[in-house]
Amino acid sequence: MIHVFQCEDNLTGILTGVYDAWQGGEGYDGVRLTAGQEDPSLFCCYEEVASDVEKAQKVWNTVHRRMGEESQEMIARAASCPNPEKADAIFRMIVLGLYLPDGRETPRYLSRPEIMKMMELGRKAGNIAMRYMEILRFEELENGVLLGKVDPEADVLTLMAPHFADRFPMENWMIYDRRRQKAVIHPAGKGWFLVEEVDERSVLEAEMSHEEAWYGEMWKCFFKTLTIEARVNQKLQTSLIPLKYRDFMKEFQNESLREDCEKCQNRETKQEHEKQISQE
Repeated sequence: MIHVFQCEDNLTGILTGVYDAWQGGEGYDGVRLTAGQEDPSLFCCYEEVASDVEKAQKVWNTVHRRMGEESQEMIARAASCPNPEKADAIFRMIVLGLYLPDGRETPRYLSRPEIMKMMELGRKAGNIAMRYMEILRFEELENGVLLGKVDPEADVLTLMAPHFADRFPMENWMIYDRRRQKAVIHPAGKGWFLVEEVDERSVLEAEMSHEEAWYGEMWKCFFKTLTIEARVNQKLQTSLIPLKYRDFMKEFQNESLREDCEKCQNRETKQEHEKQISQE
């Protein structure tokens, strides 16, 4: 009978499961890990694993000492993917690394199915992070902070943060993950950090600056004005930018072209009028 450890679907939970499975002494083939719940099987014994930071840290330190930073990065990337098999792949990769003469060579054992699975999960996480880095839109709030909102299927905030820290090192910005209610925060001129359990209402109801609202209207007007109605191909557009990416993209938010353009035109007319008055 196989002993199945059901871990919480996060890195801490999976590493806790690795610790308990290793300490259980039931061998490599007698245990299996899964991230989250699964349908029970007749020939399996199930045990729910409660996340334990101390246990997870011990495993993480061992991986760093015996297997190196490259293995740590592979594990972190795999853990961010929405795949219940990731926990078992991580467990078997760590066990392999501990038995090898040089654990730092673990990522090179591509003939092993657990390493190939880890590579596949890491590649998927990287692709998701890259996709959201491409379409992320920052909005300037009244206090000058740049706010970006995403809803990725994988937990990729920590994969996205280094790119924007390098791109905007002197800006105050925050990227909020709506699905997991966590955020990456970057103070100007400093390093970024991750915040858990962020209040969704405080983020989604944050007031934009007046200039940001104006530029948002201009962008939607520009986007829709360039559209050639006779050549609209919704199927192609959806294949290039799937609906799941559009929630926080200005040009796809519900507002008619006429209303957007009228706002832009009225604003431009008002600015020209004020400019003429000042010149007189």
